Amino acid sequence: MKKFTLLTMAILIVSCGKQTAPPLDLQDTDSIQTTNEIDRADLPNPQEATFAAEPEIVEESSPAETPEHGPAPDIDKDKKIVTEKPKKEFKVNPEILFPDFAWEKYMVEPSDYLIKIAKKEYGDFRLWRHIYTWNKDEIGDNPNLIYPYHFLNLQKERLSAQTAEPTFTEYQVQAGDNLWNIAGNKYGDAKSWIILLWDNEEIIKANVGVLNPGMTLKLREKLDPNA
Repeated sequence: MKKFTLLTMAILIVSCGKQTAPPLDLQDTDSIQTTNEIDRADLPNPQEATFAAEPEIVEESSPAETPEHGPAPDIDKDKKIVTEKPKKEFKVNPEILFPDFAWEKYMVEPSDYLIKIAKKEYGDFRLWRHIYTWNKDEIGDNPNLIYPYHFLNLQKERLSAQTAEPTFTEYQVQAGDNLWNIAGNKYGDAKSWIILLWDNEEIIKANVGVLNPGMTLKLREKLDPNA
């Protein structure tokens, strides 16, 4: 009996030594996993990566090359903007040249230009600017472009100014006449026909620009009455 009891105890001991650890509580495991998932779900989403904008490169304006003529540009260092100096406008002094003056008519000759006229009439070529100012309406925007047989106003001392007005004679148009050959015969300069046109503009226009024989024109005794 004693031996049987000892044998039974030995078998129990061996059986207990071969048992494995009891399994984990599955309920607890699921609870832990669910808790972790809930915690992760509540976490804020990671902020999307943003990249700093590339720094704006402001090219510093280099000083403009100094022009050969005229003022150099200014550089506004704060705004990095190159600003041009306003060009100095040449202001012609419109003041009179003489305390007591009169206007004299001057007929432009085929080879004339303003500098030449200023030198011839005043002895100073720089006064061409004055001549241009006085006659800008007649000349236009380009002082380098003046036309022969046009008349310009020049300031002269009143006592020496020549202010003669043109005098005229009558001329009856002949067959075959035109302003060109009439001017050539009368003045020896066919190109001066433009003066005949100005002096007879109304009658010529009334006849649709046609010269009919027997038509009466007025011709200057001198193209330039002050010449």
